[in-house]
This record gives sequence, C-alpha cells and structure tokens, in this order.
Amino acid sequence: MALYFAGLLALAWVLVARHPAYALVMLGCFPTAFVALPGWYAYAGVVVTALVAAGGPIAFQSGGEPWLGLLPALAGAAFAAFLGWIIRAMETEVERRLAANRALEDANERLVRLGEENAELQGRLLAAARQTGVAGERGRMAREIHDTVAQGLSGIVTQLEAAEEAAHDPDAVRRRLAVARSLARESLTEVRRSLDGLRPGPLAESRLPEALESLVSGWSAAHEVPAGLTVTGPARLLHPEVELTLYRAVQEALANVARHAGAGRTGVTLSYMEDVVVVDVRDDGVGFSPGESGGFGLTAMRQRVVRLAGSVEVESAPGQGTAVSVTVPAIPSTAGQEAT
Repeated sequence: MALYFAGLLALAWVLVARHPAYALVMLGCFPTAFVALPGWYAYAGVVVTALVAAGGPIAFQSGGEPWLGLLPALAGAAFAAFLGWIIRAMETEVERRLAANRALEDANERLVRLGEENAELQGRLLAAARQTGVAGERGRMAREIHDTVAQGLSGIVTQLEAAEEAAHDPDAVRRRLAVARSLARESLTEVRRSLDGLRPGPLAESRLPEALESLVSGWSAAHEVPAGLTVTGPARLLHPEVELTLYRAVQEALANVARHAGAGRTGVTLSYMEDVVVVDVRDDGVGFSPGESGGFGLTAMRQRVVRLAGSVEVESAPGQGTAVSVTVPAIPSTAGQEAT
C-alpha cells in the first residue's frame, strides 16, 4: 500500500505538471494517505502530498515566491489531516465496538453454558427435593404410626393382660375390655386423621389445655395411676403444628411412664410464657440412667420438636423418677390457619 501511494503521488505530480485540471487527482491523494498508510505515516503522506501540490522542489528551484503556493497547500494539508484524524477516530470506534460485540458474544455463549448448567443443577435439586420429601413423609408416617397405632395397640395389650389377670372378677374384666375397646376406636380415628395429615381428634375440637386434660384423665383412668394437669400463664391459641407437637410429646411421655416407669403418681405441667411454651411430664417411677439411649418414641419426639426449633430435656436417675421437658416457640395462630 505504501508503494501504491508513492506511485499514485508520482503520477499525480506528472499529470499536474502537464495540465492544472489534474489537480483533482492530487486532491484524491490526501484521503488516500489515510487509507494506504498506517498510523502516523498517514500524516507524513499528507505533508508530502501538500508539498507536491505546491510544486515541490521544482517550485523552490524556479525562484520567485514559492511560499505563496505552499501556504494554500499547507492549509489543505491541515484540513486533510483533520479529516484523517476523524477517520482514524471512527476506525478506532468501529474496532472498539467490534471488540465489544465479540465480548458480548462471548458473554452470551457463557450465559448459554451457564443456563445449561443451571438447568442440569435444577434437575438435580428437584430430584434431591423429591428424595428429601419422600424421606420426610416416611419419617412423618413413622412418627404418626408410632403415636397412634403403636401406642393404641400397646394400651390394648395392657388392658387385655390386666383383664386376664382379673379373670375371677367379672366387673374388672368388663371394665378392662371397655377401656381396650375405647382405645381401639380412638386409635382407628387417629390413624385416619394422620393419613389425611390433619390434627389429632382432641385438638380438632378443643384447645390445647382441654385436649391435654382429656388425655391425662383418660390415661390415668386406663392405667389406674393418679395424674393431673397444671396450666400456668394465660392460655392462648398457638399454631396448629405447635399444639400438635406438644400434644404428641405429652402422649409419648405418658406412654413411656405406663410401659417403663412403674410410677405411683404422674404430673403434667403446661406453661405459657412470653415467647415459648413448655410442657413438663414428671413421675415418681423407677427412673433410668441418662446415659441410656431412648427408643423410637423419644427420637420421634425430638424430631418433632427440633422441626420447630425447640428442645427436649430428659432428667432421670435410677430410683428417682423421670422428668421430660419440651420447649417450643410460642408461635401464634391466625384465623386462616385455624380455618385450615
């Protein structure tokens, strides 16, 4: 391109020397310098073109006033240089925009790849969520079956064994059979409600203190162990999950007392505090060593309570009875939740 520009400039010089009309060819050399020559060489080409347009060395050698012809040429060269600078600026802007477009295309490609990776990750998360949901539902069903079927069957077995031992007393046998029949019906109702994911029967029709009072009195009558409920603090409606957790905790603790404690007396305390609700179940039975691991019932109780950011504490010692304390946040109920 540099050789092309030099040849064009020489041709223009020759033509202008033959006839002034060929000055148009000379004018075309000014923009051609910025097309053919790189960088600052283009401005040098403009200056050389101006010198040629003014007559070049021949004008200086011919005497007279060469500057008079050089000034217009230099003015034209300055104007051409200005135009060339604009051309260079436009080229730079075009290159910048092309680079920006290439960067944008690269970014779009990365976004596409990220989108594909996101879709794959989302699929994995959905699969994990399904597995977690299945595991959670299995755990819920296991807890519900333990709290309903297992405890009901255990109570029925206890009543039937007591009826067998009292075979010589028809009234005692009838009483035990009546209790066993009542436990079977209650267990069947609880199983149906658990399968539907509803609240237990007593909580569906009454508030927590009344439901616990009925539970404690029924347990006391069935197992012939004196038991009472004490409520402290102003009772208030709580979130259904909170009330269900407390009810199941008392139910499980009383079932453990009946199976293992051999207690002569049991007390249940329901305490409404400002931000938590606490239920305590205490007995004067045989107790156990705190180092012993609890069965599934205690594990299920802890799982329920932990889901509500609560805590379970068990205090016991051989021959000194047992105390189970459950603390959960006092999450209030709303009208919409109660309707549900």
